[in-house]
Amino acid sequence: MMKLLYNLTFCWLVALQGCNDSADPVAVRHRLIYNNDGTEILGNNWFNKRPLTLGDLNRYVDMVANSQVTTFMICSGSDFFYYRSKYGSIIGDDKNGQLNCGKNTALYNTLRRFYHNAMVLDKEGTDIVEATLKRAKEKKLEAFITYRMNDLHFADTTTQCSIQYSDFWIAHPEWWTNDTTLTGWHSNNALDFAHKEVRDHKLGIIKEQLEKYDMLDGYELDFMRFIVYFKRGEGVKNAPLMTGLVKDIRNIVDSLSHVRKKKILLTARVPPMIETCIDKGLDVKEWVKQGLLDFVTLGIHWLGEPAMPVAQFKKDLGYDTPVYATIDDGGYLPREVYSHGMYRGMASHALAQGADGINLFNYFFTEYNNAGGQLHPLEGTEVCRTIAPELLQEIGSLETLKKRNKIYSLSDGASSYGLQPNSPLPLKVTENAGATIYVGDDVQEDQPEEIVLFVRTNTRDTLSVSINGYFLQHQNPAYPQLFDKLQNIKDTQKVSAYIVPAAHLVQGENKINFSTTGTNVVVQRIELALKYGAVEQYGFF
Repeated sequence: MMKLLYNLTFCWLVALQGCNDSADPVAVRHRLIYNNDGTEILGNNWFNKRPLTLGDLNRYVDMVANSQVTTFMICSGSDFFYYRSKYGSIIGDDKNGQLNCGKNTALYNTLRRFYHNAMVLDKEGTDIVEATLKRAKEKKLEAFITYRMNDLHFADTTTQCSIQYSDFWIAHPEWWTNDTTLTGWHSNNALDFAHKEVRDHKLGIIKEQLEKYDMLDGYELDFMRFIVYFKRGEGVKNAPLMTGLVKDIRNIVDSLSHVRKKKILLTARVPPMIETCIDKGLDVKEWVKQGLLDFVTLGIHWLGEPAMPVAQFKKDLGYDTPVYATIDDGGYLPREVYSHGMYRGMASHALAQGADGINLFNYFFTEYNNAGGQLHPLEGTEVCRTIAPELLQEIGSLETLKKRNKIYSLSDGASSYGLQPNSPLPLKVTENAGATIYVGDDVQEDQPEEIVLFVRTNTRDTLSVSINGYFLQHQNPAYPQLFDKLQNIKDTQKVSAYIVPAAHLVQGENKINFSTTGTNVVVQRIELALKYGAVEQYGFF
């Protein structure tokens, strides 16, 4: 019934075109966006890495269609290409044996598999970008390209893996940031957008793709892959250069929209705080003010953000532009794959804070397909961490998230590329030490069967914990194992499970305070589980 209501609502939004046709992108505000990075398809990872066929490729789209997903985004690469381009080589091209990967034969073989599969499609007169866009349109989905503005996956000079170096990048080390003070993986090898030649190169690639794929509904500039564009401290002064680049892209998009008599959307994925954006050289507020973007997606890099600050971003942005929240596939340090309950909690958090939809990043079905499409909890738990298509029927709407088992959480403070998590953790327990956790559920209207607050600390000292002024009096020592909260735990650490009476939890911000008689006690994780019933009916945690 919930799926029917969701689809009826979506069809109503596009009623001018009819429910059986692809939606005019300008008519839609609420979205569940699915982002595929392209290499999953080129490697055919979902289907045992067998040689890629068009039938397999179609299934990458089909597995997310017929769900709450409204929009399919296919990554077109960055300075490596998934199609024949005048700006560089197809990924994995070894130039007839001239390029290799040193001793890393596994990486070499992976890149060559990408290339061979791209050539299979090339012989059939297509490529993964064109084929997935067409399939998405056939499945009544919006069809977008997402372009990684400065991908650093292939910028490691220490590997001596020449097959992974893009032509433009390796030819122009003078146009790298060459700044060893930057934080983040390969940042000193990132292309520096202060150079006009770099901006012109990127503009040429984007123009080529916009002109090549005429079935496009929209184009995303993914600034989160990777969030390095200038030397340290030069983002603010160079922000007008990036605004100029985005404006040039907008002009191309508008020109093609006029020629094709169809609105093509332009969007960007950016850091979740306005001040961080400008610090990185991305004046998103100015872009929106000038009408350069049709919507904005908030993102983070690799370590995840389970409490995306959507409401604050929208307030700071100051314009009624649709804002979407990215959900990555994992977080914490050491990194853990998110569970089903955490996906629901993150979606509920973002949507309840006013997000116009969700963008799923790295949501891959490799493990799901390898298990024959069967979902099972981890042994001895009520938790499933297998990314699955079933969740695509739930996480796109607050209505379908109602009374579903979920977990709200805060980042443990791990960050990359200088991005600031929306979290006070790690939190040293001193007088009046506290944190706030946001709950999207109306727990008074739809009261959970049980609410459990999990707190991980660096020592085994006893904590006194209160929530909204109420001191929590009961714990269940079996719950950390049952809810799989002991991953990567050390002998000196402790996870406590406090039972929270529903009467003392509110929809919105909930203040948690800590005190202890111990010394140097640090709260490292905070997670809040809302259990509505048995996992067979209400979903795995």
